[in-house]
Amino acid sequence: MKKRIAIVIVLALCMSVFSTVSASPLMDTSTMRVVQDEYVIYQLENFPANDTYFVYMGENGSYGIGGILVSKIATNKGGTFQAKFFIPDELKGEDIIAIRFESKEGHAPWWNFFYNSTGSYAYSSGDSGSDVNYNVLKPGVPQFTVLEVVKGKSITMRSKYLPRNQRWAVWIKNGALANIDWIEVSGFNSAEGDIQTFTVPIPDSLKFNEVLAVKLQSIQTDYFWFPGPINNRDYP
Repeated sequence: MKKRIAIVIVLALCMSVFSTVSASPLMDTSTMRVVQDEYVIYQLENFPANDTYFVYMGENGSYGIGGILVSKIATNKGGTFQAKFFIPDELKGEDIIAIRFESKEGHAPWWNFFYNSTGSYAYSSGDSGSDVNYNVLKPGVPQFTVLEVVKGKSITMRSKYLPRNQRWAVWIKNGALANIDWIEVSGFNSAEGDIQTFTVPIPDSLKFNEVLAVKLQSIQTDYFWFPGPINNRDYP
């Protein structure tokens, strides 16, 4: 009798797990077409609705972490759709390029890679009508470079093209988790914009985390930018 009860409990647990998985399909991306050194077209599948994703590209093996911001997309109704992302000058000539999608709303990030050679790579079975709004980021949008990381203590960054004469709050969180538990750690004034250097202190509660995420938010306008996830290890 005890064995029967145990079997019933195990079966119930399995059914619960399977029903949970089937109710929440995993995100995925497929490379549809590449024009070498120009652009890539991706099919995005099962992306959350009503979210904004910041799209980064980086060198092969980087997972797009600390990469170049190339676009942002608003998923609207979500689901499956296609979008085009232009390859930045800094990555032209690379054989393989990593691409990363960072959620504004705290959903889990997604990354992939593509071969930088002209061709079509997949058959589209999804909706190519694309209920999605995305924009190509022109030269002059804010850019960020990590100059130095002191593990568990601080991140020094250089920015350019920030809007002028705005006060910026700097936030940080665990970059490995899909959460929105940002901690405000510093701030600065962009004055005349152009190239600026600032240091982000790492709070004690995050000093042992392997990956950190940083966000800059304008006090006046709520305008914000993500410099991208940053590895919490000594650099350079």
